[in-house]
Amino acid sequence: MSLLTGFAPPARQTVVRAGMAATDCGQPRLSDGFLLLALAERPLSRPVDLGVTAAAVRAALEIRAPRRHDRELLSAFGIDLDEVRRRMLDAAPPRLDDPARWRLYRSRVRPLRVTLSGPAAEIVLDESGRKAIEVARWASRRARRPLIHREDLLWGVLADGSSESVQILRRHGTDLPRLWTDLRRWHRSA
Repeated sequence: MSLLTGFAPPARQTVVRAGMAATDCGQPRLSDGFLLLALAERPLSRPVDLGVTAAAVRAALEIRAPRRHDRELLSAFGIDLDEVRRRMLDAAPPRLDDPARWRLYRSRVRPLRVTLSGPAAEIVLDESGRKAIEVARWASRRARRPLIHREDLLWGVLADGSSESVQILRRHGTDLPRLWTDLRRWHRSA
């Protein structure tokens, strides 16, 4: 059974998108930074606003871990990697980013190993990514909601004040106390 079944569809899509982004950047593990990137790609529910763009988050992640050079190598042969990926994602059925085709599971032998697996990637969550997912589950249960929402994922991403995501938000001038206030307000009203 996939842990993704406990996520609302938009949150499920966010986790899948984060895994695909980490793989695209050539990362061996899915960190909370890529969850932040996936959250920044689409607006959250009001009044929650990250105060940072997806492009800014992506740039900060690429400084830490530069992309592989696949794009440059393929362009030497006249192949546009972005166009190939766009066509693959737009191809009618099946879509690679369809959350129904992805699984998030915990290893029975190694209980701290959580893996996101789908048609486009298989990637293990690092400690920060796993923590963000666990805190999101806690936040959802605390609010007595049956499914984890994108805002719960944000709660998980922000839970560790020394995390990569919080550092990115600080560097880009996000007002973290206001963000926490807005997030708590959303949790009370949802």
